[in-house]
Amino acid sequence: MHIWKNTKDISIVLFVSSIATLFLYFVLRGPIELNFNSSLLYRENYGRSSDSIVIVRVDNQTLDALQQTDIRVLNLTKTVFSKAIEKLEESGVKAIGIDIIFANLATDADILANTLQKYKNVVIAAKVGNPSAGEERILPIDAYSGATWWSIDTKNDGNIVTKLRLRYDLPNRSVETLSVATYRKYIENNDIGHFEAGQYRINPIRQIPVDPEGNALIRFSHPPEGYPSYSLIDVLEGKIDPKVFEGKIVLIGEYGTLIHDSYFSPLDSTKSMPGIEFHANMLDSLLQGKYLSPLSDTSVWIGMVIFSLLLISSFYFFSTQVSVAILWFYSIAIILGGRALLQYGVFVNIFPFFLLGGVTFLISYVYKFFITNKDRRYIQQAFSHYIAPEIVHRIAEDPESFRLGGEKREITIFFSDIASFTTISEKLGTERIFSLLEEYLSEMTDILIHNKGTLDKYIGDAVMGFFNAPLSIERPEYWACKTALEQQQKITELNKKWVLEGIPNIAARIGIDTGEAMVGNIGSRNRFNYTVIGDHVNLASRLEWVNKEYLTKICVSEATYQKTKGDFAFRELDTIKVKGKTKGVKIYELIGFASDMIDMEKYQTYEQALALYYAGEYKKARDIFHANENDPASAIMTKRCDEAIAGVITVIDGVYTMTRK
Repeated sequence: MHIWKNTKDISIVLFVSSIATLFLYFVLRGPIELNFNSSLLYRENYGRSSDSIVIVRVDNQTLDALQQTDIRVLNLTKTVFSKAIEKLEESGVKAIGIDIIFANLATDADILANTLQKYKNVVIAAKVGNPSAGEERILPIDAYSGATWWSIDTKNDGNIVTKLRLRYDLPNRSVETLSVATYRKYIENNDIGHFEAGQYRINPIRQIPVDPEGNALIRFSHPPEGYPSYSLIDVLEGKIDPKVFEGKIVLIGEYGTLIHDSYFSPLDSTKSMPGIEFHANMLDSLLQGKYLSPLSDTSVWIGMVIFSLLLISSFYFFSTQVSVAILWFYSIAIILGGRALLQYGVFVNIFPFFLLGGVTFLISYVYKFFITNKDRRYIQQAFSHYIAPEIVHRIAEDPESFRLGGEKREITIFFSDIASFTTISEKLGTERIFSLLEEYLSEMTDILIHNKGTLDKYIGDAVMGFFNAPLSIERPEYWACKTALEQQQKITELNKKWVLEGIPNIAARIGIDTGEAMVGNIGSRNRFNYTVIGDHVNLASRLEWVNKEYLTKICVSEATYQKTKGDFAFRELDTIKVKGKTKGVKIYELIGFASDMIDMEKYQTYEQALALYYAGEYKKARDIFHANENDPASAIMTKRCDEAIAGVITVIDGVYTMTRK
């Protein structure tokens, strides 16, 4: 019945959320989507640079020095560029890419043509475009037809450049983008690349992911104006150390002039990036063999379906407060995941995933409030002041499962108590002891609940809890022991603080036992408590007190020891018969985690003496116990042996009968 109802509710919310998400995505996609991804994915999230790229700027400093105006920037003499190439080649550059189209006639055109003929590692710009699609085409003049061209073609999405087209095909030649053409010069490869199976392949080692139109996403390695750059006039006048360019790729382009091309990048929506730098970033990817590939549509849809089910299920089964936390965690995880994947070369459009989270949360909340939780709210309002919130939640989920009575299951029971609490109370007074108890019980309870335990009740300063109910957990005895050690550690920390407040040191004794018990709602028909009862509850309570007898802090039963001895350090303390029992039980002191660096010598000495004690050789045992200094339990056993030798007590078969509690 409940499975069918839950499945039906989740299916309804899933259907409505899917329709709403798709509708909003197609309405809001575009500039909003692009700005969203830019702000959350790309911002301050660029990869490492190869440090092999240097930019030479045709900037205002150069124009002023050469007495040119912005409007005549393209009319800088070809001799200027020829000299620049010569200077760079003398510095030992590996390749040069020039982001200027030499399309105008000039008297010194042959000077540059000769330079380009001389150096085969230079590429010049051409705006190839597709005239049939209305795109402008500007080609270099015939004097430079023998040079290697590259195609100017940045792809704008909402005034933000995110990708480049890698190749255009003319009737008599194919023209690659600057980054690809310059990279091939860098590796001395003259074989032009080709498109194949969603990739642009540059023989023999580079395969760049592309979309069906041949565009590749740019993987950014630097923010705007982040590459090392130098003014062209400084290069021409020899002011730059030639070692700066040695073995590097040099790109020449306009910076800060009136007509220079610049666009916004997804890295920064307030500062434009010179066009040459988009090519520099793509070139960086080629040099490092690290590209940016969009997550496939199939993967996106599968991911959205999976996240839809996970989110809706979470929002359905958890409270609004927890659901909000889940939504925040989901949102942060999507951002961090998207940014991390970007570093590994995978672009994920996180906008639809964010939209999905918001829509599913809103619809889930509305559906739960008006339909699912109508009866639950009544139950929670009726019982929340009387029993633990988690039990209220269980009752609200399945009222029939919490009948008066309970079930038998294996439980690990946990008791703790403050030693000499009465004396401490007398010293501190009522108000301070209440404040102290509030802090102490809060810390102890947090640790117990954090370790999957259930708080049963407070009995003054004592805490009773249990593990493996109401929800079954794996290895409840492990969590109980872990809780005990962490509580003792927390008490040590609190004592350091309390001593400064004039509060005496506090010590807590803890007893743990594992075994079958009855757990459930126990009480009258109108007032009951979710608790546990049985012999093992009584034994755990007595083990807590046994610590007082042996001057220990944590005492566990043999049942608990046998199931956790590989995880923790123990020592066998004794075999005792507690009140109300006819058989002896072995008891153990929990010392610490097995991984802790613990000096076990005194504990091992104790166990050697204990073996003699069990065998009735009290004198030998007594001598070893007595010699085992700095061990309070050994002192207790020394006295025990003296009493056995004197006939004051009788230990039958190694079992000591407790006379108290």
